Amino acid sequence: MLKILERKITLQLLVFYGLFVIPLVLGGAELYFFQYDALQQSAQQSDLSLAQALAQDVETYVQGTVKEAQEQALSPAASQLNLTQLAAQFSISTRVHSEIGQYRVYSAAGKLLLTYPQSSSSQPPDASIASYLRQLYDSHQDYLLVGRSDQLTHSYSVALATPIINNQHHPVGIIMLTLQQQQLDPHLRSVQGQVQNSGAMRIWIMDKQGISIVNAPGTSASVPLVQSIPGLSNALHGKPGNVIAREEGRDWLYSYVPIRETDWTVAVGRPVDETFATVISFQHSLILALIMLLVGASVFWFVMHGWVVAPISRLAQAAALIKPDQARKVTDHRLLVREKSRKDEIGRLMNAFSEMEEEIHTLFRKSDEQSYTRLQTLDALLGSMDEGVLLEDPAGEVVYANQRFTQFVGMSTPGIDEDAFQRQQLMERMEALIEKPEVYREALYHAEGDSGPQTIEFQVHGYYNQLGQLVPSRRHIRMRLFQVRDKAGQVIGRGKLMRDVTRQNEAERVKQNLLAIVSHELRTPLTSIKGYATSLLETDIEVDEAMQRDFLLRIVEEEDRMAELVTSLLEMSQLEAGTLKLSPSLCRLDILLNRVIENDENRQLQIRFSLPEEVPVVYIDQRRIEMVLRNLLENARRYAGAHAKIIIVVRYTQETGENGICVSLEDNGPGLPSDLTERIFESFYQVDSGRERSSSGVGLGLAICRGFVEAHGGRIWAENRADGATGAIFHIWLPARLLHQPNAPSRPFKLEEVF
Repeated sequence: MLKILERKITLQLLVFYGLFVIPLVLGGAELYFFQYDALQQSAQQSDLSLAQALAQDVETYVQGTVKEAQEQALSPAASQLNLTQLAAQFSISTRVHSEIGQYRVYSAAGKLLLTYPQSSSSQPPDASIASYLRQLYDSHQDYLLVGRSDQLTHSYSVALATPIINNQHHPVGIIMLTLQQQQLDPHLRSVQGQVQNSGAMRIWIMDKQGISIVNAPGTSASVPLVQSIPGLSNALHGKPGNVIAREEGRDWLYSYVPIRETDWTVAVGRPVDETFATVISFQHSLILALIMLLVGASVFWFVMHGWVVAPISRLAQAAALIKPDQARKVTDHRLLVREKSRKDEIGRLMNAFSEMEEEIHTLFRKSDEQSYTRLQTLDALLGSMDEGVLLEDPAGEVVYANQRFTQFVGMSTPGIDEDAFQRQQLMERMEALIEKPEVYREALYHAEGDSGPQTIEFQVHGYYNQLGQLVPSRRHIRMRLFQVRDKAGQVIGRGKLMRDVTRQNEAERVKQNLLAIVSHELRTPLTSIKGYATSLLETDIEVDEAMQRDFLLRIVEEEDRMAELVTSLLEMSQLEAGTLKLSPSLCRLDILLNRVIENDENRQLQIRFSLPEEVPVVYIDQRRIEMVLRNLLENARRYAGAHAKIIIVVRYTQETGENGICVSLEDNGPGLPSDLTERIFESFYQVDSGRERSSSGVGLGLAICRGFVEAHGGRIWAENRADGATGAIFHIWLPARLLHQPNAPSRPFKLEEVF
């Protein structure tokens, strides 16, 4: 089946057509059959969000009243039951809180002490007030919402009760604020007005018994909500949700949300047919869109097949009939001639194919010339390679050697191409250069087997240069063997590719030495830290306070040593990657030098200064220049001894191209070998003085110094003393643009002008 598809573009396009249409149809069916519930849930969630918004409004309304009640209850007038002052406070509060209808103050026994505004009817003691006070005090609640029916007005009212606590933290009474539910009407009307254009809406705010506190206009307050809405009891227990109920011959979707900080509930009701109108419209639109898609795709398929696919198929059949010695053109067939008259891409393709058929015989004639040119190009390519290439036939006879290989063995390429005897001497000349020919031949024997390695390495004791002279230099050669096959996959020869890997091996050896040095430098302080820490943890050995301090100081020293090594590696990697960022600032050079000398280790050195009369003020990265000076002093202490004599000379330079400031550090150590004054600034290089070094290191200090100084635009170099004494001098030169001129005109000092 797959082979038929590979040969027929019509079937391929038909498969693509099916892969395009079938997922669309299945996707439409999935939307139609399986997304209906999701769309319903979206509509239900919309009503639920509406109810949640109303719940938040009511919560804000209640919280404002709660805050006012708590402030009144915590006032000194309330704790002392100063009714006159409380009446004055209530008078002020009514101007701010319009949602509060009446203020009442009761004693702990339930006796009404104060009513504001004054009521004409007298209120007998209310026994429930005492129970409210006990409930608030025992449960440590801040307030309590109380719903009650007023027998005088035959209405339902809501009051907020807050306890009054005296200075001894005992309840002495209670403040009850009557809420005006009509203050919530604007919120209900606003929500109802936003949605009611699309259909009817019912809104209730009810207490935990299901009694309506506030309802929107047009919503009956006498409807038994708990009985008509079965899921409403969930909201009364603090759980929001939706429920569909049959009422008045019509299905209604009720969404209910509990109001936090209260025991009230918001319920919103909308007709189901109006709520899900968008879902039904979406289903109808989806069916119509799928039908139009199938019709349009089918029309497109038939048009494309007759106008594009069929002509290409006929052209493919004609192309299979083309032969180099064919007398009649296959493009002259009547079916293809009709397509040539078209002006579109198909017509241009047919005419181009006809011209191609005329030129195909010419191309066949030129193929031999092109093959020869390719061979010449291949020979030039192989001759330009840096690797030596040797090709042998299945019998082991050399048939080709590029220029690099013939130069390596000291023979001439033109002579080898003309003389078969010279080609046979190539391997003999190479084996004469190999240090251990018998080992090479044994490795070559195993490599030529099917199971042996295809790459071998060996050493030679010299090579021939371009003048044919033998250079007695030991080189490492890596030779890779490969088989040469023709187009049919048959082995027609064997190749040998030789590469000089001397420098690569040296670089690898340097890398191994680096890893060994770094691992040793890290392992040594770790071993010391572990030894001291283990001794401190021993319980069977008593260590006095002085020894403990000494052990801890040794641990800190070793940790500083590790941190210095890691910091050096990081700084060096930034310098090599070119990502080092400086943080320059103005500083006096003498202060910087004193800070370097104040180091405990440097105090043992005998250091003498020589500063100019005008102490230089430079704009540098103080931390990194300080590190440069510390490294130079540490270098002097390491090679000249702990009591070395150091002379630091600071001078201005006025030479051409050298205008700036120069800092020289001169020691009385053994000095430097004359051929190593530049090499000591290379990474991981250390001077071997023929004796064991006094301290450890990895050879990064001077390399980092050079990188920091050059990052400032300066330079650093070393030389031996020329006054007849032993010792070395390290010079640091910084350009004049880093010097701060005190009398220079005031202008912003920009970093980009410095570097």
